[in-house]
Amino acid sequence: MKTKNIFHIPNFEQLLDPGISSDKIVIVSVIGKSSLNTSGLKVKSIGRIFPFENRVSSESVIKGSYDEENQTLYLHLYSLLDTDVFMEKIGAFNDSSIIEEDFLATYDDVKSSFCRYFLYLLYVSHIVVLSHPGSSFDTNYVQYFKALDLLSKKYFNKICSQLGLLNMLNSDWIANGRVCTPRIIFYFERTPRPLNNISIKKLEHNLEDRIYHILKKTRLISTSGSSLFAIPPNDEFVYVSEVRPKDRLSEAVKGLIQDCQPGGAMQVQAPFSSQPYVEKDFMRFLQVHIQQARTKGFDDSVSSSRHQHPPSYFELPVLEHWVEASKSLYELVVQKDKPISFLCTDTRFSEQRCLKVLPLAVARYQEGLPSHYAKAEHEARLAMALALFRAQARGPKYPQYQLKLEVECQAHWENGRQQCEAASMTGNPCKLPKHTPDQEHMSGFMYKSACDCGRKIGPRDDPYTPMQANYIFYQQIGKDCQCSKLERIEFPIFEPSIQEYKAATLHNGQHEPEDPMSMLLFQMTMSDRSIQQLTPEVGEKGVVRQPSTTEYLPGMLTLNSPPGLLPVFSSWSLVCLGASSLYSHNLGLSEQYHPGFLSSTNYLLPWDVTVGSKSKKAWPAVGKYSNRGRRGRPTSSIMPQTVKVFIGVEYECSSGHRFMLSAPDKMLKAAPGSIVKDTGHKIAESDMPLYYPCSCRAGKIAQLMRLHVVTPKAPVYCTLNPRVQPAAGAPIFVSTTDEPTKLTQSAYWIMRLPFAYVADKEHFKQNLSGKLLQGTFGVIEAD
Repeated sequence: MKTKNIFHIPNFEQLLDPGISSDKIVIVSVIGKSSLNTSGLKVKSIGRIFPFENRVSSESVIKGSYDEENQTLYLHLYSLLDTDVFMEKIGAFNDSSIIEEDFLATYDDVKSSFCRYFLYLLYVSHIVVLSHPGSSFDTNYVQYFKALDLLSKKYFNKICSQLGLLNMLNSDWIANGRVCTPRIIFYFERTPRPLNNISIKKLEHNLEDRIYHILKKTRLISTSGSSLFAIPPNDEFVYVSEVRPKDRLSEAVKGLIQDCQPGGAMQVQAPFSSQPYVEKDFMRFLQVHIQQARTKGFDDSVSSSRHQHPPSYFELPVLEHWVEASKSLYELVVQKDKPISFLCTDTRFSEQRCLKVLPLAVARYQEGLPSHYAKAEHEARLAMALALFRAQARGPKYPQYQLKLEVECQAHWENGRQQCEAASMTGNPCKLPKHTPDQEHMSGFMYKSACDCGRKIGPRDDPYTPMQANYIFYQQIGKDCQCSKLERIEFPIFEPSIQEYKAATLHNGQHEPEDPMSMLLFQMTMSDRSIQQLTPEVGEKGVVRQPSTTEYLPGMLTLNSPPGLLPVFSSWSLVCLGASSLYSHNLGLSEQYHPGFLSSTNYLLPWDVTVGSKSKKAWPAVGKYSNRGRRGRPTSSIMPQTVKVFIGVEYECSSGHRFMLSAPDKMLKAAPGSIVKDTGHKIAESDMPLYYPCSCRAGKIAQLMRLHVVTPKAPVYCTLNPRVQPAAGAPIFVSTTDEPTKLTQSAYWIMRLPFAYVADKEHFKQNLSGKLLQGTFGVIEAD
């Protein structure tokens, strides 16, 4: 058999060479599966016609070879069902960094591609050889046959119309859409075990009976002559090769070992070598069918006395006509990318399963939902829905429908059901539906707090702004308590001179004025500040900048605040309850006038301070112990004197419970029927915690809210200079940047500290490292 003109469909240029003689040709196609290390070649007797390639393509391709001498055209399909081709495709997948689809979804494309090529060969061939790498019929082909039957019916009218555009074809060919009903032959590459010729023949007959029974039961062949393919009723159509295929690598190793033996000679034979062709049994088997096609054609429809049908159409085409028809059908049938749904069994099952579970998962998400809810609730319910979906959904469509479930749940939440969730000054989210920023927030939490003077406790809403936290509530409750009418010391605040005032813009904690005069004064102030750092003695002669009347400090006052900027409101208050006689150290603070104190914690602590020196400096050294009972020589003309001041640091929890501390780590506890034995030295000379655990059942954290000072009847002034650092590394908050505040003599003073600490735009939440720095309380001599 001499062959030439190897070509690839749809490139037929080599077949249209004028030097090629062609009359009536028979087309034989080889299709199916092949073993590993065969480079995709099937049916060894025919496969040696095609050149052997060490590296195969990872895509499906049809190679052809024309036997001009015998007027026979051989077509060989290399598809992804061939093991070597499929392994090459898997390697391409592994080299790719992104795999977008599941393997089963990708395998659907593999099966669809093979099915389209199979259909194409059934429409352009007389004989189709279906190769099996083993010795048993692969029942998966039944699914392919059914898909081919449906696809053929779908494309039949289109195929006839496409062929009708070719003038050289006769009307019968156009009406039938193909040259004949092709005959299919089943080729098996190996026997299950070594068998003699009689046993092989018996195996072939058994396979014929089994295959015919399967095709008959599945109605893939019929007596009407309209089947997609046919099997010969009176001829053999199953061939089992008696030569078991050999693995090239193992045979080469064996040959190498034999060659290394004394007197050995290495002989390596490739399974598809270019040795001179020796006709094999299968070629004789195939020639029977080819000869029948040349002489009388095929009429393989099974008929009976009850079912008569006209002879089937059969034609041996001219090569040129066949080429034109093949080109036309290739464009129509093969060049399609859409998967064939009938073959996508796993994908269709997965999609149907996901479609069934998806509404159940969405219903699980929506079950018992409130009118609006927070993101945490949404994520928790989404996790429940995904768990249900994950437990029941299956297959390659799972990721797609999982994403769809997440999108549907997200859309359901965002469709007017989102909660505002804006955090309050205490960290609680707003419970209202999502609204515009100009509407007020509400977390639903209610706290109990005392007024400035501490004589009245009232409920307060969870604040969302510093003004609500540190100013508005105390102004409102002060009207009920009448403490707004008490004597108080006002702290400096911003006083605008124009109506369109605004917040100052701060850069790295420094204010940069916009107008030139203010900029000049700012530079002078910064220069003066540098001079003060170098020469402290010139500090009092430096330039003092007047407070701005057009821009205000956006946050609360700190030691880092730019000079000349003041807040709109004061977050601190300092009121005088009255004379010092209001406090009795034997009785403590009465429950009638100071409600909410825990039992035995409503006492101030005595603080004995020694005052007196020659130089009468503004900040005399404070003695830790009094000099009573001691004798010594006077060190100056002015005798030191000891004064007693009662001080207290009051803590308040969100439930309205109040208590005092006697030390940074100790709650004040007075024994029943006795006076307090602790002194105020520890709280006056130590850093006091800003937050301290309350002893109530709820176990809440109390916050330092008030400083109590009962000034003595002596020629001295008690001073307050609170400096609060709400967290480690945070700025230090102060009530004023001026000198310490002087308190009048023989009076009961209470300073209320801020409820929330906000510097510029940074809010400092509850932090156990916050503290009130030492040096808050002081005593100086009167002039």
